[in-house]
Amino acid sequence: WVKEREHGNPTIEVDWDMLTPSFSLKNGLDGFGYPSPYPGYLVHEDALTNPSKMDQNKPGFRMEDYALFLASIQRGLFDHSFDESLGVPPPGPQINNADPTPDAWPDWGRPGEPKFKKVPRWSGTPEEASKMITAAAHYFGAYKVGFLEVDDKVKKLTFADATKWADCDQPYATGEVIPRGFGLGFPAPVKVFPNKMKYVIVLQVTQPFDTMRILGNTKETGHMQPMNASSFALGYNQRLTLLIRMQTFLRVLGYLRSESVWCYNTGGGALAGINEIGRHGIGISPELGSAYRVNLGIFTDLPVVPTPPIDGGMTKFCETCGVCADLCPNEAISKEKEPTWELPPTKLGRPEYGIPAGTPNTWSRPGVKNWHVDYVRCRGCSYCQGYCVFSQQNFASMHNIIKSTISNTTLFNKFFADSDRLFGYSDVDTDFDGWWNRDSSSSVSSLNYARLLGR
Repeated sequence: WVKEREHGNPTIEVDWDMLTPSFSLKNGLDGFGYPSPYPGYLVHEDALTNPSKMDQNKPGFRMEDYALFLASIQRGLFDHSFDESLGVPPPGPQINNADPTPDAWPDWGRPGEPKFKKVPRWSGTPEEASKMITAAAHYFGAYKVGFLEVDDKVKKLTFADATKWADCDQPYATGEVIPRGFGLGFPAPVKVFPNKMKYVIVLQVTQPFDTMRILGNTKETGHMQPMNASSFALGYNQRLTLLIRMQTFLRVLGYLRSESVWCYNTGGGALAGINEIGRHGIGISPELGSAYRVNLGIFTDLPVVPTPPIDGGMTKFCETCGVCADLCPNEAISKEKEPTWELPPTKLGRPEYGIPAGTPNTWSRPGVKNWHVDYVRCRGCSYCQGYCVFSQQNFASMHNIIKSTISNTTLFNKFFADSDRLFGYSDVDTDFDGWWNRDSSSSVSSLNYARLLGR
């Protein structure tokens, strides 16, 4: 029912001879149209988005409502790490998000503005806090939310030597630097976290599902390729944005918050009930399978209710499946039926990098009974993520019935795995041109794709 018009002729009338360029921001928004030198901060004081209007007894104006707003504007209005007119800086490490919010609520404001009234930090039960955090995190882009209580087990998931704990008021950096090794390519500053940060908010971060599965002839290259790598990159970008907004949300509420300091996010997700761990060494979640990017962990002193691990029969299913191992172009995934405590050496090595076959395993962590991935061979191509049996999500209504069956019995596991191969779910998508030529008006965007399929 929508018709096209000629270029430069919208439905609103424009006199192009009369219209001139302008540097003014004046428009219909409250305060933008007032003539100078009207004190802009007074308009801001009148605005209902000003935290001084907060009323804990008035729905829509409570502290959590303002926390949601102040967190939402992060990176959108206050990221000065690049010039929007000239474009982003060259690729590489950047200092992002010139954050306007200070460490203590409620001294938020624009330069020269009066400080807002002092208010106590948010208070509520752990159940109320969990519900609030879940709602906010989901709004900011987390697919699923879990919680952990920090104990000696959880601390073992953090970066060794770079994460320390002490009786202090605020997290701080010691100035020391620990090399992280070749894989991550940059050193880790040593940071100390208060012992009172006894909880972890675990957030599942998605990535585009369609580009992750377009791999071309990876059997020849054995590498990730630009299109599927773009899926990972966008997922990590989402992770950073989600982290910044959740940190701001907690800050406005008056609670401590950390960066993600754990190195084993798959294990954190398993403990918090986000995922199980599969043959390919990464997470398998009930809704998305392995088709998600990462579990973000934010340590805080806000009391929440821990969520328990789950058992959907997914790890057990891996014993008889092996689709990921069959597809892996680098033979990095074990084809053994049973998981093991042993840390096997690399089977083939990487002779081109001077790593011979049989080199001892120094990349797996002892203490986990699993199918240990030969990361000397892994090139990060995403076969195992995109084509895990559980990553097929809800392409067919039968899939939910199958998942329910797998959760309760192993009797049909081999049949289901063979059916995945038979029906072509493990046939790799090589249609690069099809993606570029897709009808974007009738297909969902990449970031929404996983959500629509998963639920």
